[in-house]
Amino acid sequence: MIRKYTKSDDNEIIETWYEASVVAHSFIPEDFWASEKENIRKKYLPIAETYVAEKNGRVVGFISLIDNLIGALFVLPPYQRKGIGSALVETVKTLRKELFVEVYKDNVNAQQFYSNCGFSFVNKKIQSETGHTLLEMKIETTYP
Repeated sequence: MIRKYTKSDDNEIIETWYEASVVAHSFIPEDFWASEKENIRKKYLPIAETYVAEKNGRVVGFISLIDNLIGALFVLPPYQRKGIGSALVETVKTLRKELFVEVYKDNVNAQQFYSNCGFSFVNKKIQSETGHTLLEMKIETTYP
């Protein structure tokens, strides 16, 4: 089930984000992700439009929009490759005319996932916090 985020989801969202980030971004030191937990809680969740995927009453994935940017899409590792991420993307495609996402150049799985969802590459930049290259991807949706 996909539903709109509530404040009571914060702890599960942050743990989902952390666990998935460490696995997906092994090229970035784990302590970077640990140091970002409070930023997620205090800086990003309050400004984002977030939807969660639940299984048996537990948050197993989420997607966050900041305007037209997918600022986060994370699924707990045991639940990955089961259609949850795709379902979350399909949910937000109904909300915006176009969507953007930034993925690490070193995260080939994320690039493939977004390509499979219909996104295409438009730009690249260096992320100041990590020094790693981010690839910007975009999709135009069928939003009314």
